[in-house]
Amino acid sequence: MIVDLNLRGKLVVVVGAGQEGLKKVNSLLTQDCKILVISDSANTQITNYAKKGKIEFKKTRLDNADFLDDYDPLLVMAATDDKELNRKIVQKAKKKRCYAYAADDPDFSDFAHPSVINIEDTVQIAISTGGRSPAMARKIKLKAEKIFKEIIDKEDIYQIKLQKIARDMAKEKIPTTPERKKFLYSILNSKKIKQLLKEGNLQTAQKEMIKILGDWK
Repeated sequence: MIVDLNLRGKLVVVVGAGQEGLKKVNSLLTQDCKILVISDSANTQITNYAKKGKIEFKKTRLDNADFLDDYDPLLVMAATDDKELNRKIVQKAKKKRCYAYAADDPDFSDFAHPSVINIEDTVQIAISTGGRSPAMARKIKLKAEKIFKEIIDKEDIYQIKLQKIARDMAKEKIPTTPERKKFLYSILNSKKIKQLLKEGNLQTAQKEMIKILGDWK
């Protein structure tokens, strides 16, 4: 079972700032969470992210997992090149009742980390082998990525963005879930809005959506 964890506004600790740690950071950048990278050294990209304020980097000697006592994260990702240390980090995180993941030990983790196809930071498609073969998950991702990027076009991306705006506004105007659902489908199926989005005119499509919402009874 693949679960899309809501990390918005939450602290995520990534331990290790090499290539594996960088992969985990890259997968978190679109999640609107607070990213803290802890390591005794960092590669160039991690350092650049820290300088730009995208993440926080704390240089710490990694002899054990006691450094986690200073933090209260929702998720801890162990990505060092020391399997024994990664296990200690996962064990410590679990004691703190955090979700825990070790890059080199999915069976010991709370979940497997899928390969993700990211389309314009709006659509994420996960490819997972349930931890059986991360290498094959990555290989299948590369095969599938081209196909999905052809299927999901700009109009779909605009529609998703419009649906998010419509959904938030409908919560204020339409009291019941069934009626909100009807409204959102009316936006999805509106020929006028479809044409506007096809032309790339999201702003005008939003005005049309607001008009439909204003007339909704």
